[in-house]
Amino acid sequence: MIHRVKATINLSALNNNLKVARSHAKNRKVVAVIKGNAYGHGLIPVAEALQDADTFGVTDVDEADLLAASGNTKPILILQGIIERADINRIAKVGYQVVIHHFEQLAWLEKELAKINLTKPLSIWLKMNSGMGRLGITPTDYVKTYQNLQNKAWCKEVILMTHLANANLIDSDLNQHQLSTFSKITQELPDSATSIPASSGLLAGIGDNTDWVRPGIMLYGSSPFPFSDEHLRREAFGLHAVMTLQSNLISIQNCKAGDNVGYCSQFICPQDMRIGIVSIGYADGYPSNAPNGTPVLINGKRTVTVGRVSMDMIGIDLSDLAEAKIGDTVTLWDDELSLDEVAEHTGILSYNLTCSIAQRVEKAYSN
Repeated sequence: MIHRVKATINLSALNNNLKVARSHAKNRKVVAVIKGNAYGHGLIPVAEALQDADTFGVTDVDEADLLAASGNTKPILILQGIIERADINRIAKVGYQVVIHHFEQLAWLEKELAKINLTKPLSIWLKMNSGMGRLGITPTDYVKTYQNLQNKAWCKEVILMTHLANANLIDSDLNQHQLSTFSKITQELPDSATSIPASSGLLAGIGDNTDWVRPGIMLYGSSPFPFSDEHLRREAFGLHAVMTLQSNLISIQNCKAGDNVGYCSQFICPQDMRIGIVSIGYADGYPSNAPNGTPVLINGKRTVTVGRVSMDMIGIDLSDLAEAKIGDTVTLWDDELSLDEVAEHTGILSYNLTCSIAQRVEKAYSN
């Protein structure tokens, strides 16, 4: 019996999904994105399982240091770049690769590296804002910034990168606009490697003439595309679910028509019903806005939630599951019940669901 809530991480599924990414990448190199504690799956165990990646992508220098301290020997790319000037000494000490996306970061590097006896020059990923509108050097300033970096003794190489805003919307005009903008500028810099696609671009073949790809969510078994597009669900790409989230049935109530289930009368029984209470809630990371009718599995059979999600509990409909009993295992998502389907019901991205798993949830790792 599971003690309250357990998230089981399938390491073999991670390996499978990296192979899928490799098959779409063809001869391109792969940055396995393991930021955000590997999307909630555990930074160190996931890195150990993804040793066939060329580089690991993390959020900041804190994540980079955690990974390096674990004995990792793969190159580490800091995707959000330099958050504060004090990061630079830590970056230089280990030789992390780093994304540069605004001029102040360059000024910080110039001043701080002048004080450091750098043992080896740094690899810089120069980010262009080609239309995402979030981070990046403008196209107008991009070539000049690149040339400035090329003249620095502390710069080993510059990799040119951008990030697509709408790659999961395959027919979006913005995709072509961003590709055209990036291509026009980088044609002036033909000697540098380039990187565009993350998971959605990689699977859709958008930006496929680059040297590096940066898969994230697909490594964890989720499709980056809307669940409503049946031909673009994870099964279509051969992706396997990595996380199984489970809890237990702790109570069964025989309710009458008109009875209230949970807070704020979000669910009122339309007829006599058998209602199960499961020991999981938003304090464990289950989405607080999950509506009535969100799918779950009990002993492998499908049913749905009823009533508002509480801190530690949810209600489920057992009316057609007479065999269900207290102590039975309830699965919130796994390989059979797609995380993406749950995300579709809740209106929350699958990324958000796994990243929200609380510390108090037990994690176990399997092959």
